[in-house]
Amino acid sequence: MANVIWVLVNCNSLKEAKSIGRACLKARLASCFDIFKRELTQYFWPPRSGKTESARGALLILETLPAQLPRLRRLVKKLHTDKLPFIGSIKIDVESAFASWVKGELK
Repeated sequence: MANVIWVLVNCNSLKEAKSIGRACLKARLASCFDIFKRELTQYFWPPRSGKTESARGALLILETLPAQLPRLRRLVKKLHTDKLPFIGSIKIDVESAFASWVKGELK
């Protein structure tokens, strides 16, 4: 088994998710991406106000390796429309052959 990282990014629209995903592929910071339409997200905003906001949008999942994560985060922050975007990561155990494919697609 080998480690691949899923990077999860909450985006404000499908268009934004596609744009960020394509930029990450073009920069060879991700081997692929998936987008899931969100029906609802609800969160406190502004911070510490006790008020909540609701939105729709999309969840972008990017596949990469741990070594690419810092550069990928910087690119996502640069392109994202939020001042404080959610960018999280999860380590995934995958077959060695799949991890080799991911590695081969990255710079």
